[in-house]
Amino acid sequence: MIEPLPVAGRPPMQHLQGRVVENRSLGGDLWLLRLQVPDLPPAQAGQFVHLECGADLTLPRPFSILDSHPESQDIDLLYRVVGEGTRRMTGWQPGWVTPLLGPVGRPFTPPPAGMEAVLVAGGVGVAPLDFLARTLVAQGVSVTLFLGMESEAPWPLRQASATETLEAGLALAHLQSRGIASRLASLTARPGWFTGYVTELAAAYLQRLPPDRRARCRLYTCGPLPMMAAVARLAERFGLQGEAALEARMACGFGGCAGCVVLIRAGEKGYYRRVCVDGPVFPLGDVDWQQQGH
Repeated sequence: MIEPLPVAGRPPMQHLQGRVVENRSLGGDLWLLRLQVPDLPPAQAGQFVHLECGADLTLPRPFSILDSHPESQDIDLLYRVVGEGTRRMTGWQPGWVTPLLGPVGRPFTPPPAGMEAVLVAGGVGVAPLDFLARTLVAQGVSVTLFLGMESEAPWPLRQASATETLEAGLALAHLQSRGIASRLASLTARPGWFTGYVTELAAAYLQRLPPDRRARCRLYTCGPLPMMAAVARLAERFGLQGEAALEARMACGFGGCAGCVVLIRAGEKGYYRRVCVDGPVFPLGDVDWQQQGH
């Protein structure tokens, strides 16, 4: 039986219409979609929209919000072509209109004053973390982002020099220009990329930090489940707190069907929570990662 979380403080969401402003390939199977959505409530990093990809397709698809432009009422979505719904999306031209629900879910929580943010992303899981990185640095928070990808990076890269805690390597240019440090990891050897799992890269960074500075770090992650489980183990290893934005197959997107539940631990007890509206962001240490893997 699911015990819902209280609705107090839950951000508003609405059934809306999105009009395509831009829809372009970023290379490989990655695409950037910009939608103008009149009357869209302010969106925050970690939230998503539930997007109808075709009237004859049974279920809408959830997409994390990459960016929000309140002045023009636009939102940006980063998506990967993985099935029929996203394949159809690649054919959307400017002016195309599609129904959507949003913004859905609980966003990331900014770290307390004086703390740093360490972001660990995998694949298209970079979308909400890229949004979060830009949001936090605008608030004066020091941010470091690690991205693991097997495809080509969706944005231009720039060479970054070594620092006391970061090896020299390629960085995301649009983040570096904002003062956000970043590095990339891949299991395939590439010049300027760390060879290995992105969590190994993040662990090496945390290990190099002076203990007092490391204790001021807050972890944030989004990506494949095994990667996020590894970030949770990093948090336990270094005694850190953090948050994870989970992904799940959804039917309704507004908490009515309970088809996207996740097991959350509270002491020795476990509670099922809905990823769509009770999440998608949960404390790293509360998610039953072993159960998530089944």
